[in-house]
Amino acid sequence: MSTTPAQRTSRPKNAWQIVATREIMVKLRDKSFIGGTVFSLVIILAAILIPYFVSSGSTDYTVATSDDRASSLVAAADAASNDETSYTATQVDSADAARTLVADGDADAYLAPTEEGWELIFDSSPDNSLVTELSSVITSTITAENAAQAGVDLQALTAGTQVSTSVLSGNQNAGLAFLIAMVFAMIFYMTTVLFGVAIANSVVEEKQNRIVEIIATAIPLGQLLTGKIVGNIVLAILQVAVYAVTGLIGMQITGAASDFGWILPSAGWFALFYIAGFAAIATIWAAVGAMAARTEDIANLSNPITMVLIAALFAGIYLSGTWLKVISFIPILSSIAMPRRLLTEDVALWEPLLALTLTLATAALLTRLGARIYRANIMRGGTSVSWKQALKK
Repeated sequence: MSTTPAQRTSRPKNAWQIVATREIMVKLRDKSFIGGTVFSLVIILAAILIPYFVSSGSTDYTVATSDDRASSLVAAADAASNDETSYTATQVDSADAARTLVADGDADAYLAPTEEGWELIFDSSPDNSLVTELSSVITSTITAENAAQAGVDLQALTAGTQVSTSVLSGNQNAGLAFLIAMVFAMIFYMTTVLFGVAIANSVVEEKQNRIVEIIATAIPLGQLLTGKIVGNIVLAILQVAVYAVTGLIGMQITGAASDFGWILPSAGWFALFYIAGFAAIATIWAAVGAMAARTEDIANLSNPITMVLIAALFAGIYLSGTWLKVISFIPILSSIAMPRRLLTEDVALWEPLLALTLTLATAALLTRLGARIYRANIMRGGTSVSWKQALKK
């Protein structure tokens, strides 16, 4: 459909802003989008809060004893325990009576004296927490008493025995850092695919309904495409920000937020790589929509993009050493690999800056390619266009 010079000159110069705003508002009113976001927030909070509340519940242990010495050891354990754990000694006249309390469920264990020391007797299976904590108190208490009786300074005896840990390179929280890197990777993969498919669906629906032909008379195709890309990138960033805030709230509730300050610099780099990586392929998703004749065609046409994202996901998570360093400079793959390296390694500043520059350069090239395919096929009807055909034009 051609346009007259008068129509072209009357088009608004910043029409992409109108398109971007429309994309955002439509999505914010979409029930499936809202439902998916809320469901994800529930999962995030549940993953943080459920383990905390399960592990932080108060535990009250009742220990049966048959002599004053055992009762005093239980009292010492209660004095040394934290606010969530308490120990109560129930003293009876004989060992048989103490065993009866345990068998009837009136006591968690029976602390019995032996020739070598002490024994904890349970009804069916030992409670490992009770064994560990009570054994530690008994050992420290009796060791201090024995040292005092022998005239030995216990502090001098144990001087120089404290053991701490450190690492030659990387992060001491390597296990936790790897888990957080996996979260970063999953966020990048899932949101890029979800919003990418949304862009493709939006384009093909406008093409099927021939609405794009009407829009093109008022808005240049370049600005229509720009508006769609910008709108969805903003939505993706807002969604990830909501996830991050929800996670921080959960961590604040559990009291763990103060322990995760080392994550913030890497999270900032992840945000930059996320935006650059998404921008690099967003226009390609729009090209998929323009190449498709109907929404059912999107699945097949998007296979190359999906394969690249899956490769980025698995390579960024499972590769290590030199290979991880290499892919951290490959655009798209670097959006997952470099944030992981920043979490788990000591990385020089020039490395993420170079990787980000390469990703932005790739984004510029892919945007030009995607825009060319979009313009060439958005008005095309009939059957879908293959990648081979699209790249030839």
